[in-house]
Amino acid sequence: MKKIILLFISVFLFAVTNQKIVFDGYISKISFNKNYLIAGLENGDIVIKNFKTLKNIDTIHLPKIHDFMDEEIAMPIYSIDIEGNKVLILAESEDSKREVFIFDIKTKKLKHIMTTKDTFMKASFIKDKILFAYLSDEVSLFNPKTKKFIYKVQAGEYVFSTYSLNNNKTKIAIGDESGAIKILDIKTGKKLTVIKGFNKDQTLSIDFKDKLVINGGSDKRVGIYNVNTKQPVVELVSKFLPYGATLSPDEKEFAIQYNEKNDIAVYDIYKTKLYTLKGHTMALNGIYFLNKDIVLSYSPAEILIWKLKEK
Repeated sequence: MKKIILLFISVFLFAVTNQKIVFDGYISKISFNKNYLIAGLENGDIVIKNFKTLKNIDTIHLPKIHDFMDEEIAMPIYSIDIEGNKVLILAESEDSKREVFIFDIKTKKLKHIMTTKDTFMKASFIKDKILFAYLSDEVSLFNPKTKKFIYKVQAGEYVFSTYSLNNNKTKIAIGDESGAIKILDIKTGKKLTVIKGFNKDQTLSIDFKDKLVINGGSDKRVGIYNVNTKQPVVELVSKFLPYGATLSPDEKEFAIQYNEKNDIAVYDIYKTKLYTLKGHTMALNGIYFLNKDIVLSYSPAEILIWKLKEK
């Protein structure tokens, strides 16, 4: 009994926030690498921070657009990605068109890539190419140098929700309204497999590492599947909508938004709860393991960085 109490105290002490980061506006999207932490705000600004010092490096001010009442509003930001020193920005412009930009952090130059009526919902760098996902559950690979699409394929037959790339960006796991996960080869666009099982409703959050993919659905079901066997490894029903769900780098732990208080639960792969992370003031937009001991989570109000274990 004493050992159990000591273990509980240890977990409580070290599952605490290490950093809280707030901005001058609600956070819409984030992206990061080992050098930079980037936040796209609802006011149309994109703030770039040094990830080690958390000091501001630069702010990108996207152009203003007009709504149906011809009033000036901020450009909605659909997604942000970073590759090296380049920031990929997908936003919405006039008449619901999409705008794609690339910002060079070193030269501070914002390059306009395209304006299109295509319903892009998310975009990622694939080396010197750009991967786009459409509202129509399609995926395409674009070459910015030639201004041509390498392919455009239909991933599913439902409305797109979100996607996640595996560690080496060779495969993509796509979630939509069906709850099924589509795995595609990024280089060719070929559909490799469709994973059906525990999840029955719209995907809210997804994360893909190596062999495992986690799928958090609007029916509160969180499923972890083996991509090779297509079999569920974990089946869990959350107390609240899992707006955030992520796998640890070694695929031995996972974290989800756990309840209506915006708490995060961290489990091992056997569904044993290891930590409860408390501190968010709004529902989550995402959770990420920075490494096996540190978790980053964000809501519109704040970014929190959690230290899980004693160093």
